[in-house]
Amino acid sequence: MADSLLNVTRQELLEFVGLNETVVRAQGTRIETASGQTLIDFVGQFGAVPFGYGAAPVTEAIQAFLASGQPSLIQPLINPAAEALARRLIELAPGTHSKVTFTTSGAETVEAAIKLCRAATQREQVIGTLTGFHGKTQGAVAVTGKAIYREPFQIRAEGFSHVPYGDLQALEEQLKGRRAAAFFVEAVQGEAGMITPPPGYLLAAQQLCRQYGTLFVLDEIQTGLGRTGELFAATAHGLEPDVVLLAKALGGGVAAIGACIYGEQCWSRDFDRHHSSTFAVNGFSATIGLAVLDQLTANDGALLKHAAEQGAYLHAGLSRLVRNYPEVFESLDGRGLMLGLKFRRWSGERLYTLSLASAFGALVPIVCGYLKSRHGVYCLPTLTEGNVLRIQPPLCIERADIDVLLEGLEAVAELVVHDQQHRLILEAHGYAGPRGALSPWSAPGKLRSGGRCLGRFAFLLHPTTAESVNGDSVVDGLGLSAAEKTFMQGWLDDFSEWAKPDLDAGVSYHARRVYNDAGDYVEGWLVGSLLLPRDLMRLSLGKRRKLLANYLDSVAGLEVDFVGLGAYTSVISSAGLDVVNPRFHTTTGNSLTAMVGVDALLSTCANRGAPLAKRLTGVIGAYGSVGRLASLRLGRFCEHLVLLGNAANRGAMDELRLVAGELYRDALLQIQGGHSSGIAKSLVLLLPSLASVEQLLDRDLNDENQLRALFDSVDVLARSKPQAQPPLVITADLASWLPRLEAVLSATSNGSAFIDPVALHHNAIICDCAQPPDIGHATLMLRPDVTVIEGGLIHLPDRGQRFGQQNLTGLPTGVTFSCLAETMVLTMAGLRRDYSIGKRPPLADAEAIFDLARAFGFAPAVEQLIEKAG
Repeated sequence: MADSLLNVTRQELLEFVGLNETVVRAQGTRIETASGQTLIDFVGQFGAVPFGYGAAPVTEAIQAFLASGQPSLIQPLINPAAEALARRLIELAPGTHSKVTFTTSGAETVEAAIKLCRAATQREQVIGTLTGFHGKTQGAVAVTGKAIYREPFQIRAEGFSHVPYGDLQALEEQLKGRRAAAFFVEAVQGEAGMITPPPGYLLAAQQLCRQYGTLFVLDEIQTGLGRTGELFAATAHGLEPDVVLLAKALGGGVAAIGACIYGEQCWSRDFDRHHSSTFAVNGFSATIGLAVLDQLTANDGALLKHAAEQGAYLHAGLSRLVRNYPEVFESLDGRGLMLGLKFRRWSGERLYTLSLASAFGALVPIVCGYLKSRHGVYCLPTLTEGNVLRIQPPLCIERADIDVLLEGLEAVAELVVHDQQHRLILEAHGYAGPRGALSPWSAPGKLRSGGRCLGRFAFLLHPTTAESVNGDSVVDGLGLSAAEKTFMQGWLDDFSEWAKPDLDAGVSYHARRVYNDAGDYVEGWLVGSLLLPRDLMRLSLGKRRKLLANYLDSVAGLEVDFVGLGAYTSVISSAGLDVVNPRFHTTTGNSLTAMVGVDALLSTCANRGAPLAKRLTGVIGAYGSVGRLASLRLGRFCEHLVLLGNAANRGAMDELRLVAGELYRDALLQIQGGHSSGIAKSLVLLLPSLASVEQLLDRDLNDENQLRALFDSVDVLARSKPQAQPPLVITADLASWLPRLEAVLSATSNGSAFIDPVALHHNAIICDCAQPPDIGHATLMLRPDVTVIEGGLIHLPDRGQRFGQQNLTGLPTGVTFSCLAETMVLTMAGLRRDYSIGKRPPLADAEAIFDLARAFGFAPAVEQLIEKAG
């Protein structure tokens, strides 16, 4: 990585996408790098390099100024060059203007305009647009729509409001109160994706502002001075703004200069007296600004005409690409040589991480790395819309250069339509491209059609191990050489680590149809992040809330009926309580996970010679949501249960007493009804008489403290008969009990393997419901007598169904996680309430969901569980 002391985070991203270059020389539209590559510039420093690098008119003006002895910085005395530039700007700018305030950047120009308008109108409110961008200084980010530019810096937006771009009704609602000093708007919204306004919008907005006494401020910092093929973009709309803002191109690619141009109606004595900027009234910068205006207006605006012609040629070529590759390119917008090509987000059919990369705004940077390496073209994305390629070359760009860009973009499209997005990354880093015609790639599993759509779901998930991001099972299906595979695995790991601190989430896979046995289906989306369990558990409460908000933002536009929580998204959301909202129904999936785990343990024990009822069984993590439901279900079958908690948790024993109280309550009610199986069968032997059942049940059976007291009462009774094994034992002493347990169900959120295989009982059967597993991969090798089953898995009704090539964590075809299956089952059933929420979801709900799952064709995957043991 090229060392940089300026912006480490950005430098790391440039490294990932192959854009980490040091520029050693630039001339015209060409940029030369330290690695020896010459690039065609299609960025133009975001419009700040209008004539290319080293343009003769600018260079000559600089040399003449330096030789003249004219002053550069002499405030408050009169600066001749600055005065000349002000007069020239007033002559050329659209509208009736009489004054200019100079600045040193676009953002400072916006800051000056905010103060100018507030002072002139004696009003505080400033209106911007939701997708507008006006700079990154404090006032500029307040008028900018995206809160992300304010929130990290604790910048409040009091006195600022935002309306949708193009929505006149919303604007008028803000203006009616006559409290707005100004409305700031761009003629083309550059950083939002080169968005052009609806026809007539800007003129109508200007008229509304005049009607309500609000100043109309047109931000032409990017569009101004030739960028759209005209000197000012305002001209095409028939605008006469109260204030025009300029910067970028005014500096000719050399000077830091901006200008706020306005009329008498905007002037105030207060602004004149209390606003100034040390480096703004600058003879050097002004001389360059004059040279820029001369060059743009020379020969009857020949350069403007050239820019308009090249812009039309570029637009036509890009439009063909959008028509020819609709699955790759979503749209094209912009004017002149200020165009935005919007990419469709990549699917997760082959790699979830690439779908997430496109959701996180890395798609276009990856494309840019490829274009640089393979086609010698320098491009970048727009700032706030990461899936838009900004095409903003110097105004002197030629058709031959445009053809190179178009050829490169067509090559990108060919790779994407053939699901070869990973090759963009490889080729950006110097690996050779494929030879010959690209081979079509088909997703594993067969496509089905027909049936009714029963609903839509989203499922929140994250990688449970590093191997589920970059392991062999993830990359083996890409058809890579050994060297390419090693690089790709490293890239996936590095990108994942880089993305984690932003707490981003996005769609990682779109399951268009998941069928049930009746031939009907649900549509769903896997919505992921790149954080591992250990990362999630280390998040502060505030960061957990931010991550959950990002997950839900990704769900917002999908119009789903159910949202399911996978793995640790349930843990960090307080078992779903922090996610529940009126827009959709929510499930943690814990009910089906617990029921399938118990069913797997029952089946495996039966197949191994002794039924579960006759084995001393333990539940590790018994007070968690899954562990509690599993314990309650096991209480129907096991005559003796050991409930194990975490010794590091001070409240563990209290929580275990509560679960044990629930188990004894259920057993006593069973005895009262004339039945006795599982815990009830052992418990009835301890009771002196049936009257004691009524006595023990004489309490509020839903009160947590009463349930704990019930356990205490029965436990005292059990301890009075030391010759008998108590039906229930609660303990945090795993080391003492593990060697004695013949069957174990583990359901913790520990995040790593902690069960010692050496300590296990001979021929023990362990059902591990945790993700990542509570027992390590070495168990089978160390203890071949032990049977380990992964308890959270279930067969899909369609045994050929896969969730992309990765299929979650490399699961067998037709197998999925029970928590995901619960989300699909509830959606298929058309149920309309939340399920499995909180620490104590009802066992009756869990059993009903299990019955529904089997009715729809889901089935416990016991044979796969054993195959994946350890």
